[in-house]
Amino acid sequence: DKEVDGGRSQKLSLSFKSNVSEAHYGYALAQVKPMPVHVSDAWADYVPSGKHDQIVAASPDVFKSLPEFFSRRFKNPCWYKDQKLRCIPYYHIIGVSKCGTTDLYNRLVKHPQIYESLNKGPHWWDECPWPLKGACTAPPHGDFDGYINLFSKAAAAIEKDPQGLTGEASSNTYTAAMGVYLRGPSWDRDINVTMPELLRESSPFLRLILIFRDPVDRYYSAFYYYRWWKKDEPAPGPEDFHKTAEEEIGVWNSCVKEKGQPHCLRHYHPQQLVKGMYSEFLDDWTRNFPREQLLVLRNEDYKVAQREHMDAVFKFLGARELNAEEWDKVMGMPIKNVGKKRGHMLLKTRQLLDDFYKPFNERLAKQLGDERYLWHKRGSTTA
Repeated sequence: DKEVDGGRSQKLSLSFKSNVSEAHYGYALAQVKPMPVHVSDAWADYVPSGKHDQIVAASPDVFKSLPEFFSRRFKNPCWYKDQKLRCIPYYHIIGVSKCGTTDLYNRLVKHPQIYESLNKGPHWWDECPWPLKGACTAPPHGDFDGYINLFSKAAAAIEKDPQGLTGEASSNTYTAAMGVYLRGPSWDRDINVTMPELLRESSPFLRLILIFRDPVDRYYSAFYYYRWWKKDEPAPGPEDFHKTAEEEIGVWNSCVKEKGQPHCLRHYHPQQLVKGMYSEFLDDWTRNFPREQLLVLRNEDYKVAQREHMDAVFKFLGARELNAEEWDKVMGMPIKNVGKKRGHMLLKTRQLLDDFYKPFNERLAKQLGDERYLWHKRGSTTA
């Protein structure tokens, strides 16, 4: 397994006095390192991948629309075309769904110099297909030019505020790695390009933010959340969840036995079970992006030390420090995208899923050099 340096050589302090134990947020601050060069220099100095031609062929509209140079006037990657400022993201919150990405994004854009996109999570990179098939989330054609237009409002603000930033939070980006998704499902296509390869080649300066949650709790939350369209059916109970967990673990184990884990991971089924195998996607990201461009957070610590985590995220992006009134706006909003309480998970289900995810958690803790990702300590869980 590839060891990932946790960036603990650097010690940063919070912008305020905290009453929370540093054990809940120090790990986040320890990862923060300043952007070494301006985005325009990162773009100009980037040495294309040996797979550049394959990457371009997998998503040619991206490279057709990108500029030769980014303007040094702006901190965010922006350029002028036909006398109009255009911008693409400086950061992506890449996942994982049901781990707190929506809440993190909504607090992030409360910073006065971080501007919203027109779509918080367009899922353009993973779901909007190439070749094109309609508008997708980037009208009118679903191409990269339409994706850039999702940041038109942010670009207008950045033109007046050159230190401003923009980004997005498509929460399935992280688990699109390893050949799962790239401009549509990849598993049955003759394509040898992964999501991190495409994002690195098109945005080598990109700052990536990732938040994990105990995969058992994430799976339980997802079980209820993704049933929102079944309004006429009675709400499932803990026994229904236990049955689903048994069935999906059985499907996964049968697939691995018959075809091997790489095949089953790439075919992304059962999807919600696979999304909690965080370790299996990480190496693809760290092979393609320097570790200092990836900020990894843990949902359980984020909830305990929310302001401290937001401070770490702002530092990671190089955003200016906030005053008391600005902090009130960041922290005063209600928690976003919280699932309805559905009762406690059965202990037998907890044990079943703990045992299933244990080897993946152990590998993740080794990759990140941090035992908090073993998720040993927890309270009782509701959805």
